[in-house]
Order: sequence, then structure tokens, then C-alpha cells
Amino acid sequence: MGEINIFSDSFFAMGTRCDVVFTSVDTPAAENVFHLIKNEVKNLEFRMSRFIPDSPLSVLNAAGKNKWIQVPDDLWEILSICYDFYQISNGAFDITASSLIQLWKKNDNPSELQIQEALKNSGFNKVEFDFDNHRIRFLNDNIEFDLGAVGKGIALDFVKPVLMNRGIVNGIVSFGESSVLALGNHPNGKKWPLGIRNSYNPAEYVHVFSACNETVTTSGTILNSDDGEVIWRKHIISPATGLPVELNKNISVKSASATWGEFLSTVLLILPENDQILLTEKMKEIEILEVQYSEEKEVKTKLTLL
Repeated sequence: MGEINIFSDSFFAMGTRCDVVFTSVDTPAAENVFHLIKNEVKNLEFRMSRFIPDSPLSVLNAAGKNKWIQVPDDLWEILSICYDFYQISNGAFDITASSLIQLWKKNDNPSELQIQEALKNSGFNKVEFDFDNHRIRFLNDNIEFDLGAVGKGIALDFVKPVLMNRGIVNGIVSFGESSVLALGNHPNGKKWPLGIRNSYNPAEYVHVFSACNETVTTSGTILNSDDGEVIWRKHIISPATGLPVELNKNISVKSASATWGEFLSTVLLILPENDQILLTEKMKEIEILEVQYSEEKEVKTKLTLL
């Protein structure tokens, strides 16, 4: 058997590095596909970003109260999916919570008054959808959409058919290891091993998923800085209370859809246990890994197969 050709490259998008690996593809063809998906992801990022002033999402966010805005079809589909996520999670997943997220980023201990003010500027119930004409209007001023919670998952789900249509059968696309698409099989002929690192010891894995044409996405309140230091974060906020999730926990989801995985890995950190059970009881072919960290550097894991 001849040596298997392996192509690898990376680019920066969605606020992180995206690593790409293709196997069993000639280098010129692999390079063409790499540049294609790089451009596609960059274009998708532009359309979804609230940080780019003239992006479709920024134009929508700037509309203000009671103005119907026509939404481009691709952005409409994304917002409609997020609205469905909001409904099935009883409001726990809410892409209008930008005011709350920004408040906690800027203040370690905001006042109750500040939290209540941010809550007034959040809430999918303050957004009206015209499903017939693909229009949206905000019922309050200062409401903004922020797709950061699902952006990388949407990008992976968008890239997957592009790669397959271009003849990429086996490969990996990974956004900073937190959102990963595994196509086909590893060069050894088995499924791709996708490891979840121990934040207290990044050189070791607390679990390794086996994935073939599947995705693994991770959300949580603990990560590692570039120098390996543990960072405790307050960026996952309950839309109901306006308070950050206090659990020292990361959740990883293996599923066919990265967008669905991003939703689940986030919302399962917010919902109470009974609501988590109701949400997941009808799901199939999904694996959920919960990794609980203590300040005493103890690590506990729980794997649920659905």
C-alpha cells in the first residue's frame, strides 16, 4: 500500500484558528478546496458578524424599534433556526442576550439595576417575525442579535456539503478544537478520534469521541489561555435571571449537526435538570459529555448516549 497523501493548512476566522486536514487527495486539488472553503467561511462570517458595520446582521441590528427590515434568505434561515432553539429551550437559548453578555464582560459584579436594564434590552419575545415576507422588526430599542453561540457550528454545517461535493471524503475542519467536523475516516481506516482535553492538564484527554461524518462541539465556563493557565468565565448567561452560569463545567456534544451541537452544549449548561431531561428524551444518535471541574483540581465526567 502506498503512502497516504495528507494535506493540512489553517486560516483565522470566527475569532479563532481554523485547522483543515484532508487525506487521500492530491495536493493541488486539496489546495483549491482549502481556498474555496476559506473564502466561503469568510463570506459567511461577514454575513453573520455584528462587529462588521456593513454586514447584513449589523444592518438589521441598527434598525431600531418598529421598523420592518427585509432579511436576506441565508440570514433569515439562520435566525429562524435560532428562534426555534429559543422556543424548544423555553427561552434558555437566546441570541438577543448580547446586552447581558457585554455587561458581564465589562463588570465582574454588576449591580441589580444594571442587570435589570440589560434584561430590558434582551429577549426574543421582543422580536416579531413576518414569516411570509422574510421580514423582522424589533419591538424595543437596543435589541441586537449575536450569533456567537452558534456561528462556528453554522459554518461547519455549511462547509460539510461543500467538501463532499468537491470530492473530499476524509478530513477534519476544526475551529480551535471547540467545534470540529470529522469527515469519513482516519488514515488508519477507523473513525476519527476527537479528544476532549483536561483543562487542568491539557496534555491529557478526559474523553475521546469516535466520529465519522459527525461533529463535536464544546461549550463551557472553563478554558485554557495560550500559556495553559485555567480561565474561569462568566460568558454563558441565563436569559431568565440575567446571571452567569456558576457551574464549573464544560459540555461536549457529538452529533450529525454542528449547529444543533452548539445549541445543546450551551443550553444544557443553563437549563435546570428536569428541563434538560425533557429536552433530550426524544433525541437519538447523540453523545453528551459533561466535565465537571472543582477548584481543588478534581475532574468528574459523565457520558450520556442518546
